Amino acid sequence: MIFDVGRAMEAQRRLAEMVVEEGLAGEPKRVCGLDVAYSGGRGFGAAVVLSYPKLEVLEVETAEADVSVPYIPTLLAFREMPVLFRLVRKIKMDPDVYMVDGHGVYHPRRCGLATHFGVVFKLPTIGVAKGRLNMKGSEIIGDSIVVNGRALGRILGRVYISVGNRVTLEDCVRIVSRCIRGHRVPEPLFLAHRISKEVAMLGE
Repeated sequence: MIFDVGRAMEAQRRLAEMVVEEGLAGEPKRVCGLDVAYSGGRGFGAAVVLSYPKLEVLEVETAEADVSVPYIPTLLAFREMPVLFRLVRKIKMDPDVYMVDGHGVYHPRRCGLATHFGVVFKLPTIGVAKGRLNMKGSEIIGDSIVVNGRALGRILGRVYISVGNRVTLEDCVRIVSRCIRGHRVPEPLFLAHRISKEVAMLGE
């Protein structure tokens, strides 16, 4: 089946209209990191639930699925959602917030992977990405990423943070900063990335 880029972009625009930016009810007790690695035409995902702020591992789940969508910049969600869907169904604990390896509303259509995932599953999500997007009207002011006059993200160390869904940018910065443990990315994502790569290697 041919992937329809135009329809995918329109779906992102519709999902972006459903984003809720609201503060968390309280400090989270559990944070979950999600990441997906690839091997042999399949995606291998890992979900790692940690206590917050101590960051003790509480649960680890993995899942895999066939990959039918090619890698297309800014459309990553359509490639990863089948794996993430299986992961979410396996998580036994109830994370208060999810960290996703990808952008949130800091995205050309305000719907990166973290937003797509958060809106579809109606979950609080934080986008944490390692690369900056080249967007029209985008500029860096201090540590803020401003697009057409609106702060859509924040630079923290060497990562770019943005709202996925059901959190505020202030929530994102506070939580991510407290999850840094000597790596470029916060601990939940560092562990999820490592485990997803290990599972992908075993699946080769």
